[in-house]
Amino acid sequence: MEAIEVSKLQVAYEHKLIIANMNLKIPMGKITMIIGANGCGKSTLLKTIARIISPKKGEIKLNGINIQKQAPKEIAKKMAVLPQSPIVPSGLLVKELVSYGRFPYQNAMGGMKQEDVEKVNWAMEVTGVLEFANRSVDSLSGGQRQRAWIAMALAQETEILVLDEPTTYLDMAHQLEILELLQTLNKQQNRTIVMVLHELNNATKFADYIIGVKEGQIVFEGKPLEVITKENLFELYGIEATLQLDAAKQYPICVDFNLAKR
Repeated sequence: MEAIEVSKLQVAYEHKLIIANMNLKIPMGKITMIIGANGCGKSTLLKTIARIISPKKGEIKLNGINIQKQAPKEIAKKMAVLPQSPIVPSGLLVKELVSYGRFPYQNAMGGMKQEDVEKVNWAMEVTGVLEFANRSVDSLSGGQRQRAWIAMALAQETEILVLDEPTTYLDMAHQLEILELLQTLNKQQNRTIVMVLHELNNATKFADYIIGVKEGQIVFEGKPLEVITKENLFELYGIEATLQLDAAKQYPICVDFNLAKR
């Protein structure tokens, strides 16, 4: 069974159609990367899956069940969503931010139970931010702040993590830090990771499954070794790419590219 299945999806902003008729299956227990040029519909797709945007037509299934038939709190127990460049209130402590992930498990009258505290501490520990628990989030570096947000998503205790460009504005070392953390969570805990990513070589390095989106349509999907080709990159980005395999021949690397001659 797929973690997420999209059927005949149509999404528009007012009268501007962004996704016309998309069919997509995201495998369970894998790292899936969604790539494509700016404005191609990647973030719109994630926002629709997260129920931030309502589709005009089509169906989205989470673990085989239509999300429209599931209560928001139930979805929040299955899928955590981290938007692009989230904004945190000034002065909020790291432990307070991470504790927001326990909201789906609390009733209207109750506060944090011991189990909730343990989950929050665990999430901070595995993401390496426990030592910053009593620091304000806005005092952290970019990589530390992003790990704190991921800790909040982990505290939500879901089997699916959806992230929109989690490495944006981070330098190369911090990008690897975040992606290696997500890869560890996938391998050790079998969590399904779905993310939009702009850095092609990071996508091919860390993805089990990769999806190319152009103008709201799926151009290709599959394992990086199978779908990251000169022809597909030309179709997706309009570039002439030079590709080679990594030293272990596990994934393709784009070593150079030029705009395609018109």
